[in-house]
Amino acid sequence: MPRPPAIHHCTSHPARFFGREAELRLLDDALHGGDVSVAAMIGPGGQGKTAIMQHWLEGLTGDLAQIDGLFLWSFYRGKDSDLCLRHLLAYAEGQDSPPDVSASWCVDKLLPRLRSERWAIILDGAEVVQHEHGEWFGRFLHPELGRLVEELASERMPGLVILTSRFEMPMLANRRHCRLVSLSTLDPASARGLLQGMGVHGSDAELDAAAATAGLHAKAVELLGAWLAAYHCGEAAKHVEAPNIDEAGVSDEEAHVLRVLTAFRRTLPAESQDILALATAFRQPPRQQMLLQYLASEPTRRFLHEARHRTYTPFGERPAGWLAAQIDCLVALRLLERVGLSLTANADDPTVVLDAHPLVRRGFDDVLDESAESRAGFLRGRPDRQPPANLQEAREEVELFHAYCDAELWNEADSTLRALDNPKHRFLAPAFERDLLLRFFPNRDWRHPPLWAGFGRRRSLAICFEMLGQFRDAIDAYPHVDAALRGDALLALGELQPFLDVAHVVHPWQMLWHSYRAHGLAMLGRRDESLALALSAFPIDVYEWVHIFEALLRLKRLEAIDLSSLLYQRPLEGENQWTTLARRRMAADWKRILQPDAEGLDQEFRSLMDAYDQAGLPFERTLVRLSYGNLLGRAGSAAESASILESAAELATRFDMKPLLLDAQDALGSDTSPQRNEWGLFGLARP
Repeated sequence: MPRPPAIHHCTSHPARFFGREAELRLLDDALHGGDVSVAAMIGPGGQGKTAIMQHWLEGLTGDLAQIDGLFLWSFYRGKDSDLCLRHLLAYAEGQDSPPDVSASWCVDKLLPRLRSERWAIILDGAEVVQHEHGEWFGRFLHPELGRLVEELASERMPGLVILTSRFEMPMLANRRHCRLVSLSTLDPASARGLLQGMGVHGSDAELDAAAATAGLHAKAVELLGAWLAAYHCGEAAKHVEAPNIDEAGVSDEEAHVLRVLTAFRRTLPAESQDILALATAFRQPPRQQMLLQYLASEPTRRFLHEARHRTYTPFGERPAGWLAAQIDCLVALRLLERVGLSLTANADDPTVVLDAHPLVRRGFDDVLDESAESRAGFLRGRPDRQPPANLQEAREEVELFHAYCDAELWNEADSTLRALDNPKHRFLAPAFERDLLLRFFPNRDWRHPPLWAGFGRRRSLAICFEMLGQFRDAIDAYPHVDAALRGDALLALGELQPFLDVAHVVHPWQMLWHSYRAHGLAMLGRRDESLALALSAFPIDVYEWVHIFEALLRLKRLEAIDLSSLLYQRPLEGENQWTTLARRRMAADWKRILQPDAEGLDQEFRSLMDAYDQAGLPFERTLVRLSYGNLLGRAGSAAESASILESAAELATRFDMKPLLLDAQDALGSDTSPQRNEWGLFGLARP
């Protein structure tokens, strides 16, 4: 039975739609067996990319029974690529809420399904999650989102993925089953029809002149039509009253929209402009009831009337219904838009939120500087605020965090982040925490000095990189005082020289470095030195135990570990998920070696594989596969063992984990695996 449509952060419907027949025909053909798997609509903002997609969707409603899934995500409204992928997987597997799993897990699960079922997937506003400049211009910021789209564009699939973006997509240019569609301005006939549909009248010459005032730019023409209808009785000839502007550094397309928005700003009362600026200040668009509460709240009153010296009557003192009527007026003018989570959402739908086109946002973003302060005050004071128990519940705190960042209240932002209590371990969500930490850097580039001199979370950022398999970034991100913590990344990449060169480090990392060295020397075949270090260690926490354990596992000396040690006691109260999984993994490996007939080992390794895949920890994902492949091979399941080991090799290759790749190749009996010896394995020089 086909799934019901899943519309997330839905895009707005165009007021009127004209033209674009060729683009609509391309989408229809692709969904009904054509050669195109990914269609990317590329063009300047406001040229109708989203309108084409939305109009096409309206025509698709009668064909929903013929497709297996319809999923729409707007990055304008939901800027989190990780959350998008988790919602997509939840929809594919019939789950009510997005699972707390890694993006790589999502993509691995989604690819075979999307290649076998007929889906329509729309990812709107992709420029929000693309690199804006530099040699990576146009590529997706999130590597797993990029992998999903690129893989789907490489093969013919029954359904279709539609992308809209202002930026080029070089990673798709040579993909066989991708079509890149460049959009230009409206043709004159379509522009006249759009103006007439907005209530504008006049001769063809007057309508053409009005459309030319808006540069035939789709959004500018729509807004001009709304302005003429509302303030000039719909007379096309009044377009001459729209002021000319001279804005440096804006594109022609933006200039056309800004010209019309300047006309609005000269016409709208100050209260309406403030309402529009405040309504569009939220990172996630608010529902109308929340917006009404916000506008009438005490933090907003203080901000407007004490900080910004507004003289009109405060919103909280206006008659009942006045604020709602103002919002209705802004919606009628197409400056605000009601968007919902279904194809038929209306104003009474509880999922409807209030948002604005990105160009409208930019046209009013200077009306109220630092409006994030009032937003933060409102969010902080909400009576229903409570500590989040999962990623879904963390959204309110994340909104508050971004509000503080927008207001450059960095100390408050850091306190809000601290209250989330290490999401990378607590929720096993390293990508989630990494993206929050990057807000402290200009253009989210952690290689530049942070925006706040008090930023002290580089170690957390580096650990996020490690957990995501970005080992090179992790090595570079660790501050100098934490150089000893780079051991995990060095071991993963096979850069083992530091373990030979550095025998001791400063407090408090002596025992951790001791454990790293034991592991690294075992990898190098320095058996006696590694064993001496491992047997002399007194690990305190699981982070240290992991590397002592791996050293003894490689040395085939696991009997040196006492099962009654702290490592194998019942999990401590409040123990985070990473620690629990690490303890389980080591216990399973100990039994695999020393108690091979223990019950439940097969199921435990399968469970661990799923848990680590969901968490997205590539180093641990590969280690579990190596162990499980060994267990299956010893049990006589040669084909299944090879499959598991091949997946370990693929992971090791993808994340450049040279030691684990060699382990997988050795286990598979590959002829390409180099001969192991004490010094030649990782290109180190013999002393």
